[in-house]
Formats: sequence, structure tokens, C-alpha cells
Amino acid sequence: MQTLEGFIERTQACETEDNLFRAFDAFVASFGIKYCAYFIMSKQLRAIPPQAGLVRHNFPHGFTKRYIVNNYAKFDPIISQALKESRPFHWGDVKAKQTLNAQQKQIFEAHKEANLLDGLAVPVFGPMGTFALFSLASEGVELDVSQSQLIAIQFACLQTHNRYCDLAQINDEAPIKPLSPRETEALTLVAAGLANNAIAERLGITENTVDTMLRRIFAKFGVNNRISAVLKGIGCGVLLP
Repeated sequence: MQTLEGFIERTQACETEDNLFRAFDAFVASFGIKYCAYFIMSKQLRAIPPQAGLVRHNFPHGFTKRYIVNNYAKFDPIISQALKESRPFHWGDVKAKQTLNAQQKQIFEAHKEANLLDGLAVPVFGPMGTFALFSLASEGVELDVSQSQLIAIQFACLQTHNRYCDLAQINDEAPIKPLSPRETEALTLVAAGLANNAIAERLGITENTVDTMLRRIFAKFGVNNRISAVLKGIGCGVLLP
């Protein structure tokens, strides 16, 4: 089993986000964890909806499709509980801390049907006032992790989050070329969790125009994805609380 110290050294040597997440997946696999979803939930006290803040995930396609179609992120009790916690907890612990409604119970049924028998929610706090959530799951088995192992997993998540922020070059500097009012409006809708088709409908433009507009925003910010653009927009004051 790779040590936490070895994992940190390996991630410090990573030069791409893909390499970082491969290193993370390899580390948590030693604890029986197969799947991971990584969300950035807020920056500088501004909340970011899960659908906008999802950085990456490797959950099974069928479960992911069901989660998106049913908009589970909007009422997922694991996410809402993570906002109240500072330490990792098992998904099942939520049932003892909350009274679940019928919609929320559907999420746990979806876990069971996808053979995701156990999972961990790991909240972390990082640079620039960011709060992130790692949702980790096993497949077909319950996780048998000690308290010291939970702490190691949490530190690995924190290191991964901090290193991601470094590699994604998310900082608080304003872009050399400022965003136009229309680009700012589009980025605001991205931060609200809207997909390109919904942004197009809201702005009265085509999806292709939205795509072109977002590419211009990425170029001005020096980023290559939506969540990085949102984080940088919040940091430099383009997106106000």
C-alpha cells in the first residue's frame, strides 16, 4: 500500500490534471475505493451548484445518467450533510442524521441498484476560500477503513484539491482582456449550473454561439474548462456573490 507521504510526493511531480487524478485513483484503490466524484462547492463564500462545480468523476455510466436525468444533485442528502461536516463520513451515516424524504431515498436505491454498496463523503477546505467534496464509493463490498485510514484519505483528498488548483492555474488575477457584458452574462449562467442549451435559450442565441462564447472566455482566463472559468471569475470579481 502506498503511503500518504509517497502519494503527496507523486502528486507534486504531476504536471497534468489527468496524471493527478490517476495518482489519486491508485491511492484510494488500496482502501477498496473504485469510484470518485470531485466537486468544488464554493469559493470565497459563493456557492457553486454541484452540476456546475463537478471537476471529474468515474462513476458507472448507467448510475451517472440516472443521477443527471433525475437531478439528484439538487436534493442529494449526502451533499447537504457534507456542507455541515468537517470530517469524512460514510454515506449510510446520513440516514441517522437526517429524516429522508421519498426523493432522497431514491438516491440510496440507485446506489444499491448500481452495486455501490458503500461510500464516503470527504469535505475539504482549500486555497482561495474553496470548499470541495469528494464522493468515494466501493463496488459490491462495504468499506472497511479505520479512523487513521479515514484521516489519510481526507489528507489525500485535500492534497489532490490543492494540487488541482495549482495545475488548473486558478488564481485571482483579472484577465488581460476583460469579458464583454454578454460573456459575463453567459459565465454567470454557467456558474448557476445551466447547460449550453439552457444558456442559449436564456440569451436567445444558438448553442454554437454559446460554445464559441465560452471558448473566448476560456482563452481570456487562460483556462480550459467551465469550472476553472467559474472559479477564476469569482476570484477576480467578474462574478459577484
